[in-house]
Amino acid sequence: MENTDNPRRESPELWRSFMLSYGCAVVSIALATGVRLLLDPLLGDRSAFSVLLFAILLTAWYGGVRPAIVAAILGFFCADYFLIPPRGSFVIQGAQHWVELLLYLALSLGIAVLGGRMQTARIGLSGHLEQAQKALSQTEERLSLTLRSSEIGVWSWDIAPNIIKADEHCSVLFGLPIGQFPPTVEGFAALVHTDDREHVQQAIAASIERGAEYKTEFRVLWRDGTVRTLVARGKLDYDEAGRPLLLTGVCWDVTQQYQAQESLRLANEKLGKSVEELERRKEQSSILSKMNDLLQACSGSKEAYDIVAQFCGHLFPTYAGVLYIFNSSRNLVKSVTTWNDPLTCEGEFEPEECWALRRGQLHITDHGTVGTPCLHLKGVPGDHACLPLMAQGTGLGILYLQKHNGAQASEEFLPSDDRQLAGTVAENVAISLSNLYLQEALRRQSIRDPLTGLFNRRYLEESVERELNRLARREHSAGFAMLDLDHFKTFNDTFGHEGGDALLRTFGQFLREHLRKEDIACRYGGEEFCILFCESSVEDTVRRADQIRSGVSRLSVQHGGQHLGVVTVSIGVASFPTDGSTLTELIAAADSALYQAKTDGRNRVVAATTSPIPEMLPLA
Repeated sequence: MENTDNPRRESPELWRSFMLSYGCAVVSIALATGVRLLLDPLLGDRSAFSVLLFAILLTAWYGGVRPAIVAAILGFFCADYFLIPPRGSFVIQGAQHWVELLLYLALSLGIAVLGGRMQTARIGLSGHLEQAQKALSQTEERLSLTLRSSEIGVWSWDIAPNIIKADEHCSVLFGLPIGQFPPTVEGFAALVHTDDREHVQQAIAASIERGAEYKTEFRVLWRDGTVRTLVARGKLDYDEAGRPLLLTGVCWDVTQQYQAQESLRLANEKLGKSVEELERRKEQSSILSKMNDLLQACSGSKEAYDIVAQFCGHLFPTYAGVLYIFNSSRNLVKSVTTWNDPLTCEGEFEPEECWALRRGQLHITDHGTVGTPCLHLKGVPGDHACLPLMAQGTGLGILYLQKHNGAQASEEFLPSDDRQLAGTVAENVAISLSNLYLQEALRRQSIRDPLTGLFNRRYLEESVERELNRLARREHSAGFAMLDLDHFKTFNDTFGHEGGDALLRTFGQFLREHLRKEDIACRYGGEEFCILFCESSVEDTVRRADQIRSGVSRLSVQHGGQHLGVVTVSIGVASFPTDGSTLTELIAAADSALYQAKTDGRNRVVAATTSPIPEMLPLA
């Protein structure tokens, strides 16, 4: 059965160390005794213990305290037997020999302890040295691993012989096969990008001449055309005379870092542009909203046109423009407002001359693209854009844009953002104008007679009272006339209702053309009409009424290609405030004068406060 308690089998190294240590004690004492015996003819009985003490010291240095003590005891017996008379026996004679042996024993024990401590210190120092060497080796290994993993190249330049030594990473960083890094500064410079060679040479010269730290960034051009950016750092060493000796440093690739920085810069720039675009669109939305609010509050088209011009000048500062609107008969498109001083173009044109109106969509004429300009822009230089104003499928006109004289020639004409904005503006303007036109149409229908185009009786009752109050505050006079077409019933029976309507339309157009803008003409009912002549005396009113009577008698009314005969009118005139201060009073006075004109034979003017006016009163 195997004996597992045997220390020699459990610890062969420990047993070997034990045998060597104590074997050293025995061998060293035996050798020391033999040497002393060989020297005996020369020394005799003197210095019997010196060689033994030296053997004990060697044993202590090699084996430690315990083997040295064993060597001291062995030396004690060997000295007594071989070196102290009587030799060959352990008998000690004389006190002197006892003193020598005891002194030897004391010295040997002291030497054993001192040598043991020296051996312990030696082993400890050796262990520390071994640990330091191991740590240094591990550090070098970690540093090498770090340099390999971080792809940092290490290089050195021996200045005097101009020799460069570089590791394999330097070759990789410069795009060279491993081991083919150029050995000279001139070869290194040839690898640097031509635009960076000068500042690299300046950095090297500054480091050598002024002792400055060598640090620089440069680009290298690989053989395949790839451009990489490297960073180099180095330190200069000097010889005993203070002359530059060796420049040692590292280099690494920062291309990805620069690419990341460039990507970040581009991202920030793009973000800044996006923020600016958002701010611009926010401002444009605010201006559009304000324009729409004002357009909704407009009381007339002229006011709306001015608002469109004002806001388009803000929304399109680099463009001049014109707003074109269809006329009432829709056979012409007329310019109603402009902004930013556009170049001369047609003030009006036929709808067929504009591609935008014919196609119902944006039409751009740009010098950089192939396109057919609109006929109404013939002879107008530059780039143009026509945007149709469409509302509920009906064209209202166009929004015309051209490049402003102050804009840069290299600027793109109406880029996508401006094009989108222009489309939005055109859409909003079209909707607002459509609503405004509808309101104006409803207003006209509510206050105007659809057959004659004159104001109706409702408008008469609302507006004349207001005008009379205004005239009274300013102490101005006015004239009021009631008009009746003579023999209208007979005319209507002869030519039919359509002939009567033609007469009424012609008479209404005649009044609109021969009255001032401040005068108010209304259809009172049937063939009866009334007119308020603002700021007019009774004499002026009678004279102007007779001018109307005379003009009506010369009217040529035709219907269906047939002449409908001569038309006459009877007029009764009243004066404000002489004949009345209210509308009711003026109507009563003028109607009484009209009745008198009818009684006196028609086709005449009669004033309420005067005698009948002769039929052939001269025209003014």
